Amino acid sequence: MTNWSKRITTLLAATAMASGVSLATGAGTAAAAPRLTYQSSWYQSGQSVVVYLYADGKYAGYVNWNADPVGTDPGDALRANDDAADGWGVKGMVSAPGWLIREASTQGHASPYTTPWQTGNLTEGNKYDLDVCLVKGSEQVCLYGYFRVEA
Repeated sequence: MTNWSKRITTLLAATAMASGVSLATGAGTAAAAPRLTYQSSWYQSGQSVVVYLYADGKYAGYVNWNADPVGTDPGDALRANDDAADGWGVKGMVSAPGWLIREASTQGHASPYTTPWQTGNLTEGNKYDLDVCLVKGSEQVCLYGYFRVEA
């Protein structure tokens, strides 16, 4: 084998080794994030919803969108609740394309914790996306595009 062939072989082996180390490191981080599942309960003729979140099958908390006032709860309102002292917070976001309208997050608060309602009047009948997440530091595990709510 020539010196040139040995150098190429060494370079390829080193690249493969570095890639393997990089993939193994990434896999360790991803494995730490919980698997997020949910159950939803719709009300107000399908305009409002409570999304119950589960981290690896264990109840974590909920995100609640309330289109119209119910008792003392306001309309066009979002809140999040964290019921699991597992280090993961709960976050909900209501948006239209390119526009974040409401965000409620328990991140940084000890569990159990429920955010205040995030409110503000919206045009009746407009539809929005509701995304729900578990959050920890800069890491998020989210369900995007699963829920369509109305003001």
